[in-house]
Amino acid sequence: MRLRQIAIASFNLNKCERIINKELKIKTAYRDEEVEKYGLNNIVCPIGGEFLEVVSPFAANTTAGRFIEKNNGSSGYMTIFQCHDSLKRKKYIENMGIRVLNVFENHGDFINNQFHPKDLPGSLVEIDSVTNTNYKEKYADWPPAGPNWRQNIDEEYVQGIVGATIATEDPEKLSKLWSEVLDSKLIVENNCPSIVLENANITFVKAESDYTDLVGIKIKASQKRLNIGQNIKMLGLDINFI
Repeated sequence: MRLRQIAIASFNLNKCERIINKELKIKTAYRDEEVEKYGLNNIVCPIGGEFLEVVSPFAANTTAGRFIEKNNGSSGYMTIFQCHDSLKRKKYIENMGIRVLNVFENHGDFINNQFHPKDLPGSLVEIDSVTNTNYKEKYADWPPAGPNWRQNIDEEYVQGIVGATIATEDPEKLSKLWSEVLDSKLIVENNCPSIVLENANITFVKAESDYTDLVGIKIKASQKRLNIGQNIKMLGLDINFI
């Protein structure tokens, strides 16, 4: 299982794009017109072989819009994973009693499964697969980023997403659930439970209040970026450069 993409939800897409381009020195590779039917606009920006997405509602009464209002602004919204066979994984997760929110197939090549956040709290979790692709390769095919995303990679500052942090009332309980869902090893690191994926760790920390949210990401960075600073707050997320 690989962490492939993090999505932020925000009402101001243009402002988010400017901030991301400034702080991370990365480019927008794709704007997916398909998400417009859900009342959303988006941008997808490569960070090495992983991606940072921003989804922005333009229609009333969208799930993303309600999420932004609940969090009083831009916030971490989705954790998106890639594996060899996401349909097989979906069946296992359904047998755990976790409801599937959406399933999408793009000409049979890209299979996308989203799971109900009430059954699987922490963020909106999506597990995808791409046929005839070795998902472990750093720059493996990724249709949500469009056909030409590799041409837009800029690794001057950042080279990959290597971690995410979930804040929750009961880190031990939620980490065990995610570990089973993602079929990945659970360890304890710095007194916090953490799930070990192919390319990243998902760490669970005690929330300061009774919420459960995606609150941070870790990014592999160049020395040039590290010299500027190792931690920033950006669009509702704590960004840790390592």
